[in-house]
Amino acid sequence: MHRDQSGAVAAGRRVLLAGITALALVVVAAHADARPAASADRLKVEASSADIHVANRYVATLRANVYDIGPAARAADIEERIGEMVDSGGKLVVTSEAIPEGAAILINGRIAFRILVADLDPDTTETPVHAAGAAAQRLELALRELAEARDARTLLPAIGLTLLATSVLALLLWGLARIRRAVVSRGQILVQRKTEQLAPSWVGQLFGRDGAQAFVTIPVRIAVWLLGLLFVYQYTGFVLRQFPYTRPWGETLRANLFAAVGGFTSSLLHALPGLLFVVLIFMLARAIVRALRVFFAAVKSGRVHVHWVDEVTATPTERLVIVLVWLFALVAAYPYIPGSESEAFKGVGVFVGLMLSIGSSGIVNQAVSGLMLMYTRLLRPGEFVRIGDTEGTVTAVGFLTTRLETLRHEEVSIPNSVIASTTTRNYSRLAADDTLLVGTEVTIGYDTPWRLVHALLLESAARTPGVEQSPPPRVQQSGLMDSYVQYTLLVGVADPRQRLLVLSELHGRIQDAFNEHGVQIMTPNYEGDPESPKIVPREDWFKVPAAAAPAASGLEDTPR
Repeated sequence: MHRDQSGAVAAGRRVLLAGITALALVVVAAHADARPAASADRLKVEASSADIHVANRYVATLRANVYDIGPAARAADIEERIGEMVDSGGKLVVTSEAIPEGAAILINGRIAFRILVADLDPDTTETPVHAAGAAAQRLELALRELAEARDARTLLPAIGLTLLATSVLALLLWGLARIRRAVVSRGQILVQRKTEQLAPSWVGQLFGRDGAQAFVTIPVRIAVWLLGLLFVYQYTGFVLRQFPYTRPWGETLRANLFAAVGGFTSSLLHALPGLLFVVLIFMLARAIVRALRVFFAAVKSGRVHVHWVDEVTATPTERLVIVLVWLFALVAAYPYIPGSESEAFKGVGVFVGLMLSIGSSGIVNQAVSGLMLMYTRLLRPGEFVRIGDTEGTVTAVGFLTTRLETLRHEEVSIPNSVIASTTTRNYSRLAADDTLLVGTEVTIGYDTPWRLVHALLLESAARTPGVEQSPPPRVQQSGLMDSYVQYTLLVGVADPRQRLLVLSELHGRIQDAFNEHGVQIMTPNYEGDPESPKIVPREDWFKVPAAAAPAASGLEDTPR
């Protein structure tokens, strides 16, 4: 219990210290501008004007030069003259009267200072008489507070009220600290018991248990700090108003608070219709998006058939339409967003647009290429293709990249812009209706009868597992070169994914058949015939360790 109290007191001290530090800056700002708020035009001519202050209270502003004496010198002289009148003692009566050159403010019938026509703000219709009357009231209040400050008996109630206010503030801060500790403790226990109910599962995975608890405890701590600062602010203003010299500062603090609250309330009331309209627009957009999701889900499942979209293009079309709906909603709601007409808001919008336009040029290129691939149906998931030097099964076609799974079980991501500018071979598209034809080439000299070569190639195809017999394999003489004939063997493969494996097995069967019949596979690009044919005798085909080696393709290999 003692530890809780000491912790609460420490927390209250921290709040009090932070509040006093922050409010010291506010007091300095208030002291710098204790007079009523000046207009923008008045601030522009601040250097050519001077204020009269008595007992730390603003009385009037001077702008005219009198006999080459500037406003600042006039104000200093007037403040000194009023100080001498106060030091003379006695009751001070402040009055004002009109004079030919403007108006005069008098103390006990003696002129304290004058307000000339040139001293008036040119942007107002105020007359010297009215300005002098207002200045006389402010001077009378300042003199009354000055007399109060010199009377020790009037300071005793102010000191008592200050001590009472300090005790109340300490009690309030201590209570806030206790409330914060209790609410935070209960919130942490509740999060530990019902983490899944209080936060989505990804919150726990991403932030952990402490992170999930912070979602509950941080708002409570922020609210307590704001209340503590508000109490300190009110306490400071109350204490400053108890003493005559600091009373203008306290009044300024209170006026600033009321002005801030009033301005916030007024802005909120003015922005409320626009905010309601923005909420209505986004609620309507959300309802449209939900309907679109249901429609495209039906298209993807085959329950709905439309001519302009199918199962493959349903997903990208859904994303595009949803993005367009939200963009249209944002454009429609933009004029009703509070502050959208301000220059700062427009500047931020231009900056964000510029950054997006500079940084997204490559992304836009990739996205457009992805849309082209999707809507031209160049690639579909599950198809076996060759893109450049990469062969594999298409696993996904996205807006930015296309992913392939190679025969080595590697996932390769290829940018869509690369695919759009590269020749793509699709081995599965036509193989779905007919057998995929795979070709391999051999070159044999003119001294070997072409009919024998045809027969050996067809025999090799018949021996190869995985080669389809319908359509039957066929041999083409694809070139008559200077020293040899180029033969192309075309065989059918049912599964495009087995193309490389079948080719590997077919190459082995071709070597066996040609060696078996004493025909060398060797391009006779030479100056003279070799002394003996370049073939492998049959008895050497399965020498150790070749007899124990598996087939390179993984298909069954049986000696013939």
